[in-house]
Amino acid sequence: MSEYPQLDRLVGGIRQRDNSAFADLHRLVAGPLATFANSMVHDRHTAEDIVQQAFLELAGAAHTIDGDGRTLRAWLFRAVRFGCLDEIRRRKRRPEVPTDMLPERAVNADIEVGWDPDMAEALCSLTERQRNLIVLKHVVGLSGKELADVMDTSRAAAYAATERAERSLKRALGAVESWGPASFQPLPAGEDAE
Repeated sequence: MSEYPQLDRLVGGIRQRDNSAFADLHRLVAGPLATFANSMVHDRHTAEDIVQQAFLELAGAAHTIDGDGRTLRAWLFRAVRFGCLDEIRRRKRRPEVPTDMLPERAVNADIEVGWDPDMAEALCSLTERQRNLIVLKHVVGLSGKELADVMDTSRAAAYAATERAERSLKRALGAVESWGPASFQPLPAGEDAE
């Protein structure tokens, strides 16, 4: 058994393309997947579309899924990550807003509005990969092994990259002594960052 017993029980149903197994899987992991996708594309609707696309891809590849619930979860996170990267590349090819007309802060502030302003600023100073690692570990709560699976690297490399990202974030926050998952929580809907 993996650390995801509920997902472990669904793997067989997913392989057989059982609709109730897909519905249960969606209920269990769609939220964390959407949070991760939104951290990359900064648009809730697009993030939800990417998550749905990942589930469609899973339906097509269900018979190839090997392993346990952790493997299934990592497969979905990887699919969402690649979907987000495709969306980011598409936006670069066809930008919707000419960036030369935006103030510099708006161009660089690609973190969703509503995050704590200091955290958003600090996250913007990181590379995309570093932001992904920070969000996957501290917001979504992936383990080291899961990070390695999602980022398609070894556990040691994922651990080292995450450590570097955390150090960079601490420097960007002005060497604040304590920060953690609470720092990453977006403001409740309807509240603006001051």
